[in-house]
Parts: sequence; C-alpha cells; structure tokens
Amino acid sequence: MDHTICIWSVWSRDQKKARVLNYHNAAVKDVKWSPQGLFVISCGYDCSSRLIDVESGLETQVFKEDQVVGVIKFHPNNSNLFLSGGSKGFLRLWDIRVGKVVHEYIRGLGPVLDIEFTIDAKQFISSSNISKGNISENSIIV
Repeated sequence: MDHTICIWSVWSRDQKKARVLNYHNAAVKDVKWSPQGLFVISCGYDCSSRLIDVESGLETQVFKEDQVVGVIKFHPNNSNLFLSGGSKGFLRLWDIRVGKVVHEYIRGLGPVLDIEFTIDAKQFISSSNISKGNISENSIIV
C-alpha cells in the first residue's frame, strides 16, 4: 500500500496510467467514483477522506477525522452525501456542500470493514470483525 491513486486508461493498447493522484500523507484504504464519474473520493491511514476532480487532477476538499478511514461510499441518490467508516467504529454521513458531518453513527463494535446502502437508499449496512478471547463475533448492523 502506498499513498497514491492511479487511474488507468483501459482503452489504450498498453493500458497506461491516465492520472496519478498523490494527495494522501499515508496509505490509501479505499477509493470510489462519484455517481456521475467526475470525481473520486479516497480515504486512508492519514485519517482523511479527499474529494478529487478527475479531469483536472485537483483535490477539491479534505474531510478530516479522528480515526483511520477504511471505507467510503457515495449515497446512491445524492452525490453530495457520502458515508465514511473507520478504525474506531464510527460511521459518519458527510455533506460535500458544507464540508461537514451531518450525522454520526456510533456502533461500538470495532473497525468498520464495509458499508453498503440498501436498494431504496434509505438505510445502510455496515460490517465489522471483532475478536474477543477465543470467540469471533462477526457483526452486520442495519
């Protein structure tokens, strides 16, 4: 893992890197395309999520947290919103228009491994993997 994001040109014969984005100060954990395909949002070990304009290659916003951010997901019906999940088990709903958290979900179940919106986009599911002693308590929270 490193702190770069590579966008590949899959249409060229030699499949060259179309753009290398180097904005994180530590390893990148997740990257997602915006629904319209104009931006990517990335997150990682530097406790931030970063919104990047793909065409210009410029970072447009930084969303700082108090945890390593391991997973991000744009809201399927509103590209101004995204969820972030991290190492302390916090899930945060961010609004890009104001650059702030609009809702925080505290699960207390260890690091968030993945998040997914339901089909109607009114709820989401998160997962974690907690080990206590010799018992593994895998959890899915809706």
